[in-house]
Amino acid sequence: MTGIDDFRDRVAVVTGGASGIGKALAARLVAEGASVVIADNDEDLATKTAEEIGATPYRVDVSDAAAVQELADWTVERFGRVDFVANNAGVGPLAPFDELTLEDFRWVLDINVHGVLHGMKAFLPSLKANPAGGHILNTSSMAGLMATHGMSAYSASKYAIVALTEAVRAELEGEGSSVGLSVVTPAQVKSNIGDNSRKRPGLKERVSHGSNDDHLPEVRWMEADVAAGIILDGVRRGDLYIVTHPELLAPIAGRFDEIVKAFEAAATR
Repeated sequence: MTGIDDFRDRVAVVTGGASGIGKALAARLVAEGASVVIADNDEDLATKTAEEIGATPYRVDVSDAAAVQELADWTVERFGRVDFVANNAGVGPLAPFDELTLEDFRWVLDINVHGVLHGMKAFLPSLKANPAGGHILNTSSMAGLMATHGMSAYSASKYAIVALTEAVRAELEGEGSSVGLSVVTPAQVKSNIGDNSRKRPGLKERVSHGSNDDHLPEVRWMEADVAAGIILDGVRRGDLYIVTHPELLAPIAGRFDEIVKAFEAAATR
C-alpha cells in the first residue's frame, strides 16, 4: 500500500492537533505546503497553535460522532477535499485497575477508540472519493503492543486501535483502494497527554497516577518534532506499523515469543 510522498497542496486534518505529537505533525505538514486543520477539544489552545504555525483551528470533541462528521463535512466544504487525516486525539491515565471506575474506562474508550472510529467513519468516504487518493494515520502507542501495570484502560484502548487499523487496512487492500492506512505506536514522547487525562473531573483526586517517568523509564524521551518526522516518513512509505522507539523490540518480541510457546504447547496436547 502506497503512502503520500508529497504533502504540497494537500489538505490535512489532525485531531488532538493543538499540542504534543499532533502539533508537531501539523507544523511539519504546514512546512511541507499542506493546508492543515487543527481539530482539538481545547478551542483556545487550538486557535493559539493555528496562529503560531499557520493552520486553521476547529473545535471538536472526537467522542461525539456527529461532531466529527460535521468536521469532515466542513473540511470538504472549506477546502474542496481532504487528503490526509491523523486521528491523534487521546487521553492516557496511568492508574491501577482497582482505582478506575467503569465510567473512567468508558471515558478512555470513548476518546481513544471511538474518537479514532469516528474519524475513520467520517472521513473515509471523502478520501475514497478523492481521485488523488489519501491516507489515514491512527495514533496508538507502544502500550498497544504490550501492557504493564497501571495501564489497563490505556492499553485496552490502544490495542483496539491497532486491531481496527489492521482490519480496515486489509479491507482497503482487498478493494484495491487508493486510500492508505497506518498506525503509529510511540513510546515516551514529550506531550501533554497526562494533562489531558487530568481534565476528567475527580480523576486526579481519586487515583494514584503514575508519572510518565515511571512508564518504561529505561526508554529515551523523544521530542515531539522528532517523532513527527519519523511518523511522516512512515506515511510516505505507506507503512502499516510506524515505530518511534526501536529499542523496545525486545519486550515486544518477548510477548510474541510467549504466544508462540502457547501455540507450540497446544500442538503437543
